[in-house]
Amino acid sequence: MSGRISALVCLTLIIAKVQLCWSLDLIRTNHPRPSHRQFQHDKLDYPWLARQLLSQRVANVVPLFDEVMTPFSAKAQKKDKTPLPDNPEARMTSIEIITGRGYPAETYSVVTKDGYILELHRIPRGKGIINSGPPYGKPVLLQHGFGGSSADWLISPTDRNLAFQLADSGFDVWISNARGNTYSRKHQYLDPSEEAFWNFSWDEMGKYDIPAVVDFVLAQNGIASDGKLSYIGYSMGASMFFVAAIADPHFNSKIQVMIALGPAVSLAHIASPVVRAIAPLIKYIEFVFRILRVRNFMFNDMRLNKMRRSYCVQNYLRAAICRNILFLIVGHDNGHFDLNLLPVIDGHLPAGTSVRTGAHFAMNHNSGETFSAYNYGYFGNLRHYGSLRPPSYDLSKVTTPVYLFYGSSDYLSTSEDVAWLSRQLPNLKELIKVDDTHYNHFDFLWAKDNNRLLNSRIISILPPPASA
Repeated sequence: MSGRISALVCLTLIIAKVQLCWSLDLIRTNHPRPSHRQFQHDKLDYPWLARQLLSQRVANVVPLFDEVMTPFSAKAQKKDKTPLPDNPEARMTSIEIITGRGYPAETYSVVTKDGYILELHRIPRGKGIINSGPPYGKPVLLQHGFGGSSADWLISPTDRNLAFQLADSGFDVWISNARGNTYSRKHQYLDPSEEAFWNFSWDEMGKYDIPAVVDFVLAQNGIASDGKLSYIGYSMGASMFFVAAIADPHFNSKIQVMIALGPAVSLAHIASPVVRAIAPLIKYIEFVFRILRVRNFMFNDMRLNKMRRSYCVQNYLRAAICRNILFLIVGHDNGHFDLNLLPVIDGHLPAGTSVRTGAHFAMNHNSGETFSAYNYGYFGNLRHYGSLRPPSYDLSKVTTPVYLFYGSSDYLSTSEDVAWLSRQLPNLKELIKVDDTHYNHFDFLWAKDNNRLLNSRIISILPPPASA
């Protein structure tokens, strides 16, 4: 299976070669992507386009790489032969990380209506607090993003880690794992080796996972919750929440406040050249995956990830190179990323998901400024939705109080897309730009200066941890 995926990745990179050069050019010049009809009208084809762009490749690609890599190159070269420190947390589970830092930890299983078994991790109280039972503080639910897991919230050092700071502040902290990742690869009737297990995207995560988790957390927390919890969703975690709130209007009454960090909703203005190159080819890529009977990907134990990890964590120079390649996806960073965390990040991310989940994001980008359900194709859409095209989610049904955070250098959740989202929400409390011009998509989780830039603001927005 991993061999087939590696071969498919190589094939995809070859197919996307010209698309990547094209996307880089469009991003640097701010030109809109030509439509399919424009191509037909101008009688353009990819070989012709490649020849036309050949003279521009160096001019466009090199500055973009220089923009990302220059601030760190001198520092990285000085540390060329210095090995990255070995961090045992790279090989720990989420629960082991929590207990290893001196916090209490609990594990629960939640069964969704469609049979998926999700693993929940809980930090019921702060470090050093002896009490082992209720009453608990008010519950806060943290939901990871695409290809992630509960570990994403635990990787940063304790003194700048939002999850641990919430626990020390008196909150009952819950961290969810979406279906299909390392911790939630279970089902009542299906086995992960079956293709049917992986027939989901973040549509199903929102409709089934989030409501099941929220109901379970409220039941376990008891009287402190007053029937409500606070929700913090990162990237896809925000997408899942909005689907849940739209699918069931009563769900909104269970949420005291929703905080979205780099929400991946409308993706029309994605600036990542990698994503923009691949997105137009997504139907072909999905077709090839289907032919190869590959329904899942991005697992941490894949051969490709093992090869990447063995290269990237050898020393600081290699780590800087790998980090800067990541910046082409998530956005330019001017010093927030701690290279010492890379071995731990590589040990937990990616945590796996379905092919359909990744394809869904690409489809949303291709659809423009909208928030749409998964596109099954004309006949599949007729079966699922009764229409030829997938419906757009009605964000006006999200009545929960919402705070939106975005970063200026976020290539995936851009300021334009978050601004579009803010105009669709009827109960938006505040649209908040993180006060740093180089704040990218990963910085919401791991930036060195998150205490000042993010965490203190989030804690001030949340209701007091103890019931009045």
